[in-house]
Amino acid sequence: MSGGNRGSSRGGRGGSRGGRGDSRGGARGGRGDSRGGARGGRGGARGGRGGYGGGDAQVVKPEYTFKPEYESTITAPDPLQKIKELVAEEEKNRKPEDPYQLVRRPGYGTVGIKTKVGTNYLKFQVSGLNYWYYNVTFQDAISAKRKIKNDLLEILLTKKPFDGLRGKISHDGSSALYSSAPLPIKKEDEKVKFVFEPEDYRGVISSTVMTTLRGKSKSDPEIYCTVEFIHKLSMDDLTNWVKINDKKNIESTAYITALNVVLGYQISKSSNIFMAGKSKFFFIDHPEKCQSFQRGLYIANGYFASVLPTYDNVMLNVRPVAGAFFKSHNKDGSQMSVADLVADYFGQTDLKKVPNSEIIGQKSFFKGIRILRTYLGHKSKPKGIFDISNSETANNYKFDCDGKQTSVAQYFASKYNMKLKYPDAPLVHLGGSNYVPMEACMIVPGQEYKGDVTDVRGVLAFSTHRPNVIAGLVQQDGVKKLSTSVEAEEAKRIGTKLVVVPSRVLSAPTLEYKNTKIQFVEKPADGKSEKAKGSWDLINKQFYTPVPGVKKLTVLVLQQSRRPLRDDDKRDIEEACTEFVAEVAKHGVKFAKNFTIKPVTYDRVENLTKDIVSTMKPLQAQTDYVLTILNQKEKAIYASVKTALDRDLGILNQCTLANKFAKKKFGKFDIQMYALMSMKTCIKLGGANHVLSKNDVGKLVINGLPTLVLGADVTHPTGNTNATSIAAVVGSVDEKFNSFPGSISVQEQKQETISEMSKMCVERIMEYYKSVGKLPKCVLFYRDGVSLGQFNIVLDTEVTAIKNAFATVANQLGTQFDPKLTFVTILKSHNTRFFPLEKNAKNAQGKDVAVQAQDNIMPGSIVEKGVTSRSLYDFYLQSQQALQGTAIPGHYYVLYDENHWTPDELQKVTYNLCSIFGRATKSVRVVPPAYYADLLCERATCYVQTAALSKNKNPVEAAKKALGSGIHKNVNGRMIYI
Repeated sequence: MSGGNRGSSRGGRGGSRGGRGDSRGGARGGRGDSRGGARGGRGGARGGRGGYGGGDAQVVKPEYTFKPEYESTITAPDPLQKIKELVAEEEKNRKPEDPYQLVRRPGYGTVGIKTKVGTNYLKFQVSGLNYWYYNVTFQDAISAKRKIKNDLLEILLTKKPFDGLRGKISHDGSSALYSSAPLPIKKEDEKVKFVFEPEDYRGVISSTVMTTLRGKSKSDPEIYCTVEFIHKLSMDDLTNWVKINDKKNIESTAYITALNVVLGYQISKSSNIFMAGKSKFFFIDHPEKCQSFQRGLYIANGYFASVLPTYDNVMLNVRPVAGAFFKSHNKDGSQMSVADLVADYFGQTDLKKVPNSEIIGQKSFFKGIRILRTYLGHKSKPKGIFDISNSETANNYKFDCDGKQTSVAQYFASKYNMKLKYPDAPLVHLGGSNYVPMEACMIVPGQEYKGDVTDVRGVLAFSTHRPNVIAGLVQQDGVKKLSTSVEAEEAKRIGTKLVVVPSRVLSAPTLEYKNTKIQFVEKPADGKSEKAKGSWDLINKQFYTPVPGVKKLTVLVLQQSRRPLRDDDKRDIEEACTEFVAEVAKHGVKFAKNFTIKPVTYDRVENLTKDIVSTMKPLQAQTDYVLTILNQKEKAIYASVKTALDRDLGILNQCTLANKFAKKKFGKFDIQMYALMSMKTCIKLGGANHVLSKNDVGKLVINGLPTLVLGADVTHPTGNTNATSIAAVVGSVDEKFNSFPGSISVQEQKQETISEMSKMCVERIMEYYKSVGKLPKCVLFYRDGVSLGQFNIVLDTEVTAIKNAFATVANQLGTQFDPKLTFVTILKSHNTRFFPLEKNAKNAQGKDVAVQAQDNIMPGSIVEKGVTSRSLYDFYLQSQQALQGTAIPGHYYVLYDENHWTPDELQKVTYNLCSIFGRATKSVRVVPPAYYADLLCERATCYVQTAALSKNKNPVEAAKKALGSGIHKNVNGRMIYI
């Protein structure tokens, strides 16, 4: 979970390949699940039935009064001359097998109102620092088991020769050791073997792995690792690299990774610090005092911390985050048992009040939680809950003990002097024949919950803060906690004040409707007028290009056979539909007044797609558009509707929820909701909602020919390990840049590059050609979801694929076609935030105008100095108003550029596009083509849901079969996904 902002962004680590250009990040450090924070429950089930557990705890928003301190000088070094020299050197050394080079920064923008902003960065001094890097290799049976490797590495550090240097060594929980002093392993090719004693690894290595290692032998297997010296990392080399003091190209990722691992490891070794992932730290002295959250959970504030290189500086990026953890302590401070946690989950203090059937029904929540069996004494090591027994209890489960049948309850009474309080509760299954009473299993503190967060409001209430609060938390609380958690010498390297960087605020584009224009007038800040930048409404506005003609509407009303609609509900829906038709007509979408309402009654969701197809087939010839009124908000229902109408029948359609669409407030329907719905309706039916004025189109149209703007994304499955990844490419089809039909494909799970990029680009180019009548001369490509470490592979594979698509189109049409390509990536989830330091700044006429809105930096804000890449071509764009919390800027990297637009031109085009997102009366955070590609990927998951649920050994083939020919040919030229 994120802290301090509404919404989330996507994560990635970074890195680069020698000789191809630097990247700004390295692998993010830390050591992983060192304090028992290994995977938590897989569930996400809530509550119980029959009145048990009457609701999640109400989360109270914490109040903070920290006042941030900023550096007095602006960090804005200019590397342009050094970059020119770097580019010249690279061109000299360029190899024929490297056809594409990452673009270096060509310059900086100058347009806009100049101001300064604070950041959540602090300078991190690394001069004079050295680390010796060692690679640790384990046996094959262990190499894929991160938790086991982490525990064995901790044991290794207690053995000679490591024990004498314990305070100088850090590890990543997997295979890397970093020491600030050399170990007695000197030769680079020497692998030193270290053997673990059986008493060391018992309880650490799972029985499954032990069986593999033991083979046919019954004796203890030999467990060992080898340690190999790789090289010395002198951070002076990194300092020279970020300053571009010489042309030596180091593998910067290795240095940044070392810094992050050491920082994370040292923090994790402090008391009462829980880690979530590699770079999130939670300082929790008293878990019992943390706020209760969803059932069995508490929510806590922590900090993300990661070292990153910029030009001229190494920086520490710090951001508040919120995390959900399994409860581990009762209100009196005593450690919780599984019995306590189960009772708490159901809203009780006594487990006897919870029927076993309720516990069994919700047991997925508890699977994977790590426990300690304290009755074993010092020999107890954490174990994960494998299952909750369906029928075995301490009273009825018996086993052979000293030749006689003994129940678990009797065994614990005689062996451990424990009289069980809940002998009839289900037993905890720890794997194999290991069944233990719930009350004998104590919860390991600090386990992050990774299931579904259902209390979204609670998360937002807890973690959403305005920029000044975020800045204060970072500088006054987070940095101090981090500094006191590391070695004194390390703490001295962390800056104490937040870095300040220059910013420019671009003017908002003028937007055109058929009957009016949206023009933002810059004024001094007054607390009101600045809120209008990038935000408007549809009152009295007609769409720029209305839907042609009068369309025939069919309304499908879903109902389950066991829960049919009441007559009152039917009347409300009919009345609401009449109101909807009247309202959308005001904006430019005309439906015939005699529309058809058709109920679809289904028994099982699995059959809903077929039910809709059979209902609509007889009506298809007399239907232009389908409005489906859903009876409940459920992914499977929505997916069934979209599969039937998008994929199988090819009818343009839209969904809405009955309890919102047909709900009256003070006797009236929600007309504003209908107006917003009309935006989707208009685009799907071939209209255009609002467009950029001619003056704001900029480089998007050159000599009357529109640029082809493409967007692409890949989404990966979550939770369902049998699902495939889905890729999408969308493309503009005219000079309005309002419609972006798309192509979809399925590919191997977790594959980041788009395997069918060329094919999908050909489809998008041909759709453009069909609409415009000419081929484009310029292509602007926005690729979403790329991390720093993937830049080179994306450049090599995807730019090549796009170029191949150009060649394919040229061959198909028998003409020359080689347009100039600019390829821009939107970085996966980053942690950079900006804080306004001025309310007003001088515009070009010397007048004061607002440069902040709602306590955030102004929409249109550009940051390209101070916290950007060492030499790559990147910029931050804050394009939307932040209704809550702290806005998340988009982070754009130009990887390939043949159009050679100036930074001002590219930044302005990107910002202006953010104002014409098809279904919103607001400027959006991510440039629409990339946003659309993400939406299309989501839609495609609807079409392959049956494949995702299957047990097919070849998920890609199953998904391709489910997808069929994809979006139906009747509608594949429209934005069916918006």
